[in-house]
Order: sequence, then structure tokens, then C-alpha cells
Amino acid sequence: MKTALLVGATGLTGNLLLQLLLDNNDYQKVIVYTRRILQITHPKLEQRVIDFNTLDTAVEADDVFCCLGTTIKQAGSKPAFEKVDYAYPLKVAKLQLQAGSKQLMVISAMGAAETSSIFYSRVKGKLENDLQQLGYESLYIFRPSFITGKRKEKRTGEYFGLIFMSIINPLLIGPLKKYKSVSALAIAKAMMHFASLNEAGNHILLSDEIKKFE
Repeated sequence: MKTALLVGATGLTGNLLLQLLLDNNDYQKVIVYTRRILQITHPKLEQRVIDFNTLDTAVEADDVFCCLGTTIKQAGSKPAFEKVDYAYPLKVAKLQLQAGSKQLMVISAMGAAETSSIFYSRVKGKLENDLQQLGYESLYIFRPSFITGKRKEKRTGEYFGLIFMSIINPLLIGPLKKYKSVSALAIAKAMMHFASLNEAGNHILLSDEIKKFE
């Protein structure tokens, strides 16, 4: 039986993934890095309140699941956004690799590319490139398009995005399938599925592949 480390459990996808991890018999322990104690108790759950800025230690975990992510608006600035979506995930990944973790599952975004003219996509692409250079036995990068699901916080832009995607989704066929919106639950299920395969190498999953888990 394995131990999992989950980073980003308070987010939409991370919270769903936490429930799946706790229900999965492959994991005897689920460690969560959080900035505040979650209102959940479970015999397998171990919560660790941490400050990512000063984090310099790792935990014993076979698989690492990273669901960290924010928006520039929420973060307050581009540098603050880059900390959450690039610096923190990379720091955790490095520390855990040194501690012996074998698998890393991380959520990126459709269009991620270090050469992109879009700052958001450029940051995501930079993270992907650096993670692939670390040398994990198994690395899975999930690139969802628009993520659907019920968030705790209100995001006006996402509300209108949901309406827009509900209209155009049926039109996205063939090569355009990868741009279809995908549910947070499908992402969580996909992460669990591919973690169970223990397949060596670097892998990138697009929205249309993730959507099969809906």
C-alpha cells in the first residue's frame, strides 16, 4: 500500500481528488499540505499546515498529486500568480523527488507553452518544461481546457465561460475535441487512474482524453 501527498486540496479539483484518495484502498495514508486545517477527519488523513515560501522539507510519499492553481486576479499580481502556479509546485516536486517519491501528477492547462505570448500559458509551459527535466520515474501532466464544477468562491468570468462552453461544446468535434470543457471530477478520476498504472516516462493528457472519465 502507498502513501500519497496532495497539494492544493482546498481547490475545486483538489477537494474532489482528496475524497477519491481517501476512498481508494491502494493508499494507506494521504498527506495534505494546506495553509489552513480542512474541516474533514479520516483515519487515513494527515494534515500539515505549511508556508510554501519557507518549505524546505519533504514527507515520505510514493505519489505526489499537485492541484495548485489560482488566477492573476485572485493572486493580485503576475509575480504572485507565478509563485502559486510555478514556484510552489516546482519546489514541492524537487523536494519530494529528493525524498524518494516516484510519481508526480500535476494539473497544467490547455495551451501551456513557454513560448506563448499569453502570460498564463507561458507560466504553465515553464512549469511543464522544468518538471520534465527533474527525472521522476513517472510524470503525468494534465492539460484540461475550461474546467467545470461548483466552486466555493464566485468567479464572474467563469460563470459566463460556462454559458459559452455549453453552447459551443457540441460543435467541437474531430481535432477540436481537445478544446471541450471538462469537469473537475473527471480530472480527479483521471489522475487516480493514471497513478494506478505506474507507467514510466513523461506523459501529457489533453482535455479530450481526460473527458473520457466523465
